[in-house]
Amino acid sequence: MESSLSPGDFAGSRPTPAKKFWPRELVLGLLPLLIGFEIFVWVVYIPIGLSGFADFRTLYASGYMVRTHHGHDIYDTEKLMSLKEQLAPIGHIFNQPMDHPAYEALLFFPLSLLPYRAAFVAFIVFNLAAVVVCVRLLKSNFAVLSESWSLFPAFLFAVFFPITRTIVEGQDSILLLALLAGALLCTQKGKDVEAGILTGLGLFKLQIVLPIALLFFLWRRWRFVFGFGASSGAMVIVTWLMVGVSGLRQYAAILLGMSFRLVSEADAMRYSLSPRTMLNLRGLLSAALEGRISHWALQSLIVLSSAIVLVIAARRRPSLPLAITAAALVSYHLNAQDASILIVPIGLCLCGDSVWTALAAVAALIVPISAIVPLYGYLGSVPFLALFVAVCRSQQVGGIYLPGFGCETKKA
Repeated sequence: MESSLSPGDFAGSRPTPAKKFWPRELVLGLLPLLIGFEIFVWVVYIPIGLSGFADFRTLYASGYMVRTHHGHDIYDTEKLMSLKEQLAPIGHIFNQPMDHPAYEALLFFPLSLLPYRAAFVAFIVFNLAAVVVCVRLLKSNFAVLSESWSLFPAFLFAVFFPITRTIVEGQDSILLLALLAGALLCTQKGKDVEAGILTGLGLFKLQIVLPIALLFFLWRRWRFVFGFGASSGAMVIVTWLMVGVSGLRQYAAILLGMSFRLVSEADAMRYSLSPRTMLNLRGLLSAALEGRISHWALQSLIVLSSAIVLVIAARRRPSLPLAITAAALVSYHLNAQDASILIVPIGLCLCGDSVWTALAAVAALIVPISAIVPLYGYLGSVPFLALFVAVCRSQQVGGIYLPGFGCETKKA
């Protein structure tokens, strides 16, 4: 019979972390510097986004296509690029295809009723509201941080560069974070079906949620898998109804082109994409080995290392934070904004009483700042690897199960 861990299940089986824990105090001390950096990012990038140089431009144009009954052309890169230049002209070619399942364009349907700049501002407000929801959903899991300062959890979100990057680019990663935060609460309450449904709704970031679902399948968490299959299957059907079989083929070709078939510089220009921008295993290995070994040898190494991470995770106790961390590492596409979901394991690791675990979280909180220069984004994968090890270790320390890191109650 499946059961789930709630944050207070083992409060008596482990010492309460001291309020004065120097890694947490270190983060508090660094907050002014980190906040100053984030303000700088806002000041510089919001005007750029308003002028049309933002990921939101693609999502906005996709919503416009759906509203004007041209949703079946979402994956036609030439038509999409032409429409983007009409709606938010930037004066030169910037090819960024729609690389999400088409159902997500329905979210941007109402925003397409507004002019581009107004829609961009509206989506910034939406993302800020989503951050507030995330803070509230994770309040109980981040309670230890609140003992140091009641606003600590909120400022943890504020200084995490991937979250800021999501907002100033008009991206959708905070919505996925909110879904996963809700799923975490559901797993802790034993509501695995609901957790799976919420995770499946995040199929617009399929490179992240599919590895999560795979791990829950390997953990034999069948209720989660059922919920995920139901909601993600519904999203696939909606996408199929919107774009048809030909659209699905175009979408598959885009995904293959952005992953295994990204061979030459011309391919990178076609998709406005470089693996070096990614904060995952693909980014790290590409930065280290691209040009030194053949393309297919590199792809094989990426697949092998990703399989190793998944096998290691699969041998641990079922844990959504662990699945999130592993999925981020093995995803074929993880730019800075996509790493927003890692605030969940970062916050949980900061709540523990292990110095090394907390330091891994501190590094994972700060180092992604490197992605402000996109081609150095891969540096963020190094602390994320350390975070993965920390989450694996934090599931059980000295026989004590730590709140938040498991989906099962400890057996008597």
